[in-house]
Amino acid sequence: MSAVLLRPGRLIVAALAALSLLLLGQPQAHAASWGAPQTVNSWNTISGRWTANNELETYTPGCVWYEGDTLVIKTYKSGGTYYSGRVESKALYGYGTYSFTANMPNGQGLLPAVWAAYLNPWLPEFDAAEIVGQNPNTVYQTSHDTNNAQTQFSKTNGAGWTNAYHRYSFTWWPDHIDFAVDGTITGTKWYTTPPGVGMHFIVNTAVGGTWPGNPNDSTWATGDGARYLKVSSITYTPYTP
Repeated sequence: MSAVLLRPGRLIVAALAALSLLLLGQPQAHAASWGAPQTVNSWNTISGRWTANNELETYTPGCVWYEGDTLVIKTYKSGGTYYSGRVESKALYGYGTYSFTANMPNGQGLLPAVWAAYLNPWLPEFDAAEIVGQNPNTVYQTSHDTNNAQTQFSKTNGAGWTNAYHRYSFTWWPDHIDFAVDGTITGTKWYTTPPGVGMHFIVNTAVGGTWPGNPNDSTWATGDGARYLKVSSITYTPYTP
């Protein structure tokens, strides 16, 4: 190939032309496809005994309330009954980022969780965070497809995840889900959901069962004999492909 010498002016023009071709060849950012973050605070509060996964809790509206903008879920034992709280968003949401800034409780046999699911039918389900109460140094994030095939990611923290606020989130794209903790991606699951699927936001603390096992006296060894899950921010940021 023969060399071609260009004058400085022509060098600038050639460089700009090459840059234009490079930019045109790159995927364009979809900033215009992101909507503004929406606060999620309209809930169906669950009431009744819950037996999925051999769990022990009875959900009651009395265990759910707001302190300012913070959603509070109380879990405690009275006699032989374990009481806790669970809420499910009234609305279904689509592609976008589902974010929870949550302060999770610890305690043997507790499973606090912030997550989302279709609910009718149940699957798919995307768990922004689950913490096994007796193992507060690990947070689990899980994708469940429509057949309940699971892909799970985990992140450890030597100081523990419980009794402090952290931001747990996932971003649901048309062809994959990105899970994140405190803004850092922890794992990606490539998965396409069936047409028409939406997600309900869900916050709850389960008690006992197959995972994480049953509580004991140490679970309720607090000043008032209860544990609390607190969520100071729950937001949905829509994405339109």
